[in-house]
Amino acid sequence: MNDKKFIESALLSDLRVDGRRPFDYRKLSIIFGREDGSSEIQLGQTRVMGFVTGQLVQPYRDKPNEGTLEIYIEFSPMADPSFDSGRPGESAIELGRIVDCGLRESRAVDTESLCVILGKLVWVIAANLKNYPSKFSKAKGRRVGSRKG
Repeated sequence: MNDKKFIESALLSDLRVDGRRPFDYRKLSIIFGREDGSSEIQLGQTRVMGFVTGQLVQPYRDKPNEGTLEIYIEFSPMADPSFDSGRPGESAIELGRIVDCGLRESRAVDTESLCVILGKLVWVIAANLKNYPSKFSKAKGRRVGSRKG
């Protein structure tokens, strides 16, 4: 069965590959870490550690009133042996581009609000995200949200 027929069959049977119904969702858990800017998010069996930093810099000349948002993604070799440690692989780079493009085009982050002094000082916000396997995670922090489905 090719991918298209498999997807059509799954849609018609109201089941997903993992056995969930179409409107069932995975358990969501968000934990803020003890360090400023750090957090852990778990959605089902997927865990992501995030660390967000901000830095004041001179703006780009063509956008003197806008700061920037940068997304960096790394897939941990502990999550899957096919991922290399160190430099992000092609999949991580592509996912980073997709997330970055989605945030920019949706205007989820108002980059003009990151301007401190027109033409002189703007914020650059960098989000570093890394996935890893659930069984290795027991982050020490404060649980802020949990939703079970």
